[in-house]
Amino acid sequence: MKKLLLIIVTLLTAVSAFAQTRPYTKVENYFRGTDYELQVYKIYGRQDGPTMLILGGIQGDEPGGFLSADLYSDLRLEKGNLIVIPRANFKSVILFDRGPDGDMNRRFLDEPERFEMDKVVSVVKKLMKESDVFLNLHDGWGYHNPVYVDANRNPNRFGQSVITDADVYKCADGRSIDLKSHALDVLETVNSKISDERYHLHYFNTDTANPKTPFSDMRKTATYYAVKQYCIPAYGIESSKNLPSVELKVLYHNYAVNEFMKIYGIVPEVPSIILEKPRFDYAIIAVNDEPKKVDRGETLYISRGDVVELRHIESNYDRGVSGDLLGYGTLNDLNSKFIIKNNSVLQLRKDNVKIGNINIAVAKTTKPKKETVTATAKPEPAKEPSVQAPVSGYSFSIKVNGKPSVVTNGDTLTVRVGTKLELIALLQDGADTGLSVNLKGYVPSFSVVNDGDDRGYVINLQPKRFMTKYAEDSSKMLYPVVVSKDKAEVAKFWIKMK
Repeated sequence: MKKLLLIIVTLLTAVSAFAQTRPYTKVENYFRGTDYELQVYKIYGRQDGPTMLILGGIQGDEPGGFLSADLYSDLRLEKGNLIVIPRANFKSVILFDRGPDGDMNRRFLDEPERFEMDKVVSVVKKLMKESDVFLNLHDGWGYHNPVYVDANRNPNRFGQSVITDADVYKCADGRSIDLKSHALDVLETVNSKISDERYHLHYFNTDTANPKTPFSDMRKTATYYAVKQYCIPAYGIESSKNLPSVELKVLYHNYAVNEFMKIYGIVPEVPSIILEKPRFDYAIIAVNDEPKKVDRGETLYISRGDVVELRHIESNYDRGVSGDLLGYGTLNDLNSKFIIKNNSVLQLRKDNVKIGNINIAVAKTTKPKKETVTATAKPEPAKEPSVQAPVSGYSFSIKVNGKPSVVTNGDTLTVRVGTKLELIALLQDGADTGLSVNLKGYVPSFSVVNDGDDRGYVINLQPKRFMTKYAEDSSKMLYPVVVSKDKAEVAKFWIKMK
């Protein structure tokens, strides 16, 4: 028995040691599936050493900061440790807004949580406690300069600077932190790599604790909280919003971060700047807990009352990707379930950039009306059609002004005169039937054989271009779109111009 216990303990120890073998990365995900979802990357080097906290995206309209931080999430370290938060305020990143619910970088206070974003602030505070140095990455307006040059380049501008709260900060326990010396060392090396002097970074001491400082608002920021509460070196690194490209913003951030890492003894594999255009390939969407793959450009067909859950977005990026089911939930609906009653659109984003949509079409469940036919009955004049129930899951895939859309069998599509319409296909339960689709009254052109198949044409919906004998209303603005097979009508919807 003792021998068995010894074997078990030995195995558990071996497994534990293997799990923590350096180097390794640990990913922590907080508040999953909410607007304030927070991803934290803890990267442990082959050799232990100081821990640096890198924070990006606390203000979502500053892509240089959060895209630079994002690159460090994939690092492997030779020595030291990193804690990387690429997007501290994911909601503001998605909306490309400084702070839709207020400025998160003014919530680092010694008070209870009051707002939803404060739960993120609480996590960041705990991570500061685990760190030896803190870098907060921003994009600021203009270009900081020690002397006034013009309205865009002066001592009050934040862009292109390394910011400290004091030259030397004196902690409550008597220790002192020389912030200026290290900042100047970093700036000397960074600026030697920037050939255009207009883009050089400058040192900026906001003198935060001074009662007479013009920057008293800095007392509510993350950097001041870190240096005051935990007595760790804290720096704000600011590229300029006015730089000519996002790539330059990221590059200058990287220059500064890399130099701070050298100073504090963290040896990395330096990341490359790869800003590939965001792309959406497909999504995994569960309908009533049954996963379905929906490719880019496809439509998801469901029944009214189905439960839909976005489980995965396949993109060329792993981070910063979100899905918003319009009319439901929040901005970030990944891994959330919704009962769907009406047509909707799933809007997919990488950060604030829209990378694709998935249309969600809900089949109607209205029972078809019974029709009575007599031998002597005469056809009545055409009237505007009533909406009928879809038959066998039929729907029409179309484009309206270039945007994909879906019309259910029996529906009426109301559009403005001059709208560009393209008929793509008749679908049955989401699959292309291959049948011809005919817009009655429309002839493509005199040079094209009118074979009754109007798929693929970009149709300019102008009443004067239609053969009015096919109109089904007195104002000659309502025309049917019909699909037939073996001379029998299979599916139909109407286009009404106004």
